[in-house]
Amino acid sequence: MLQENTVLFYDLIIVGAGPLGLAAACAAQTLGLRFVILDKAGACQSLVEFAPRQSFYSPPEDLEIGGVPFPLAADDKPRREDALAYFRAVVTSRRLPLLTWERVLSVRKEGEMFAVRTQQEPDRAWEREYSARTVLLASGVWDQPVTLAVPGAELNKVSTRYLDPTPYLWKDCLTVGGGNSAAEVAMALSRAGAKSRMALVEESLEVCNLRPFVLRELKILVDEKKIEPHFGVEVTQITPSEVSLRSLSTGAEETLPNDFIFTMIGAVPDLPFLQDAGVDISPEDLRPLYNPETFETSVAGLYVVGSMARNQHIVNGRGNAVGVVERIAQSLQERSEKDISSTPIA
Repeated sequence: MLQENTVLFYDLIIVGAGPLGLAAACAAQTLGLRFVILDKAGACQSLVEFAPRQSFYSPPEDLEIGGVPFPLAADDKPRREDALAYFRAVVTSRRLPLLTWERVLSVRKEGEMFAVRTQQEPDRAWEREYSARTVLLASGVWDQPVTLAVPGAELNKVSTRYLDPTPYLWKDCLTVGGGNSAAEVAMALSRAGAKSRMALVEESLEVCNLRPFVLRELKILVDEKKIEPHFGVEVTQITPSEVSLRSLSTGAEETLPNDFIFTMIGAVPDLPFLQDAGVDISPEDLRPLYNPETFETSVAGLYVVGSMARNQHIVNGRGNAVGVVERIAQSLQERSEKDISSTPIA
């Protein structure tokens, strides 16, 4: 085991072992970079958080990384369990240098290098420090979900996580949010026999940012009155047996019976972490500002992909992650050649 005070040197440190972090790692391995992947939990924790047997709406080939085929027919929809098994297989088959349950505490630029400090999870038994020429933040934001700021939001019946619909049979459930995750939760609850309602700030399903397959299935359940949507509203109060909604256009309020609430309204990055790293932050969505062509932040050598870069789809994000690593490898090669050419001949 490495000692606490061991300092390790790398060309690249990848923060986050989700699909995009692993795609970047495969590219780094192919290009011969000295690198390591760090994650505060296990591999693909964001997928672990998905509901059991949740389907992807992308074909298997859109999830493939590192040249490793996805073992499903192209016309099959991969499920959460299929994806987790696939990405574990990528890590093991390519023997990627993955260090799990090691939380990154800070990333700081010190001269031409980055100092990356980590801590063992979950018991914080030790800390470790790494040195790297470049850093790629491929971590998600799901460990800091947005919560409701209304009376009653602290009740135990209110949750930002959803695992399985079975416990909510015949219960009156409200899903707050108009994105894909909220739609998936509302549909799963409906199919499992819950009274499923949705509270959306949007005025209709058509203006929600939903994948086409999700929108189609959700509209069917709404038309069949198996999901009751409430459009253009916000939650104003929660009690043990009810929830109050207010119209954003008229201000009118209505109170609904309620047993459980799932708030699927997004997540935010760890701002103190990013600010400590010196990264400029967008005031609109509190995510890092970066060059849209290179994905480099305001700190030279520090890059972002995935949810940090406002792209949560694997099919597009994996290409961005590989492109970042390719540019890093090219830059390091050019720097090395420059150093050699400038070295005096004895």
